[in-house]
Amino acid sequence: MENEQLIPVVDFSAYSLDRDQPDQETFQVLIQEVFKAFSTIGFVYLVNTGISREVVKDAFTKSENFFKLPADQKKPFTREKDNFGFVSIELEGLNPERPHKDLKEGFNYVPSTISAIEKAKKHGISPKFLDSLHLLFTQAERLHQRIVEVMGRGLNLQDPMMFVKAHNLIGRQGNGSTLRSLFYPPTSDYPTKEGQVRCGEHSDYGGITLLFQDSHGGLEVKQRNGNYIAAKPIEDAVVVNIGDLMQRWTADKLVSTKHRVLMPFSEEGTKFVRQSIAFFGHPDDEEQIVCIDGSNKYPPIGSNEYLQYRFSLTY
Repeated sequence: MENEQLIPVVDFSAYSLDRDQPDQETFQVLIQEVFKAFSTIGFVYLVNTGISREVVKDAFTKSENFFKLPADQKKPFTREKDNFGFVSIELEGLNPERPHKDLKEGFNYVPSTISAIEKAKKHGISPKFLDSLHLLFTQAERLHQRIVEVMGRGLNLQDPMMFVKAHNLIGRQGNGSTLRSLFYPPTSDYPTKEGQVRCGEHSDYGGITLLFQDSHGGLEVKQRNGNYIAAKPIEDAVVVNIGDLMQRWTADKLVSTKHRVLMPFSEEGTKFVRQSIAFFGHPDDEEQIVCIDGSNKYPPIGSNEYLQYRFSLTY
């Protein structure tokens, strides 16, 4: 069976960023297809979203320029408690059962963290780099809000805009949504440790994630039978998946699925840089996450409380 049959490809043109209102003739089909994907494998490729190819490309280019700076030039911008900044190689271990930390670097962009952005510019991070991330953050935010509206309608919520309202502060103080630029250096440049991977098996923390991939790929998604399948890159597609907080919120109606990035297997593959950029959508900090069906299958928890708990396990 082809990969695309396992991770569905859904045409989002009925509610793309190019439209002021959804196209009513095809909107219900979109709602049904997205709900089916999120309630089964928890992942979907969205095409025709309206996200600008040029904006994505520019964010990748500016990110690569930053990551290729010498380590001592990146270190001053190390991520702090505000979640803004540089994450050095082998700092994160997304699967704590792995014997070694992940072989990747990252840069977290949180636009509400004004002091950190000013600090970054003061100490030499190119404003063009931050501007490129900001442009992509802005477009990803708009698409995110349309996706969660589609999800609310697929779940037949009494208020289909409930998820949209719960993410009202994205990009401002009081919301932890983050754009993460990830850089996987050529493994030929590093002595790989036994059992080490580029990104350990994990499920995402928050509501939903929007992922922009490069052409090299590497992402693998766990099926219900326990096998992993490749989420191969599709040009201009956005990979979207459910996070743990959304699974709790929907009392398991939507599923958060583990995924990973292993080391490249071929000798040629070890020479490639891999990049991806992920938009992690989180409900507003003060939002109480209560099962939408009233079942209390999971105890209520604050959005930010849950996010900080997951950070404590990762770093």
